[in-house]
Amino acid sequence: MSLVDANGFQVGLALGMASMASVGPNNLMMIREGLLRGRAIFVASLVWGTYVALISASYLLGGSIAGLDPAVRTALSWLGLAAVAWFALQPFRAASAAGGVEQRSAHAESGRSCLARVMGVVWMNPLTYVELLLVPAALGQSFAAGRARLEFVMALILMAALACYGYTLGGGLMAWLLRNRANLRIFDLISGVILTAVAVTMAAGLVSR
Repeated sequence: MSLVDANGFQVGLALGMASMASVGPNNLMMIREGLLRGRAIFVASLVWGTYVALISASYLLGGSIAGLDPAVRTALSWLGLAAVAWFALQPFRAASAAGGVEQRSAHAESGRSCLARVMGVVWMNPLTYVELLLVPAALGQSFAAGRARLEFVMALILMAALACYGYTLGGGLMAWLLRNRANLRIFDLISGVILTAVAVTMAAGLVSR
């Protein structure tokens, strides 16, 4: 369907909501940060800043990004599968670490270490680039008016802010309601299962091409 006559802001809101509903390493990391009562706002701000940069790049470089060679896209997809599989293993490792959750304090982590940890997850996560760079670039090129493309980008940035701060604050609310540090291990196990399912889905899609 052509987006020539569509409202850019509305399309941006819809895509942003779809991105919020997706479950991947970034969102799970932000929920976990709130659940751990760590540097929730700092982490949310780091992730949102990255999202703003990628969304802006999709606007400025839309044509060249949307026109990537299919072979390059396939190679990136396989690299993405490897990255997601690696991410899927990490929650299981965290959950199996005897006494690890209870013994370490998120507040003891330095700002530099937190920055490296968060950026490692966000920048190594292939879903980040798909949802915030490739898809917005392709959709942005479908709008006839430059104003509609700008509205589309602004809506995505707004929804990204709601997602980042909403997930971390939601994790904090979960921690306040559950009041049990052991629940973090359960969350890690669930996260591992979810990410494993994402990896399996990606693999099935690549094999069936």
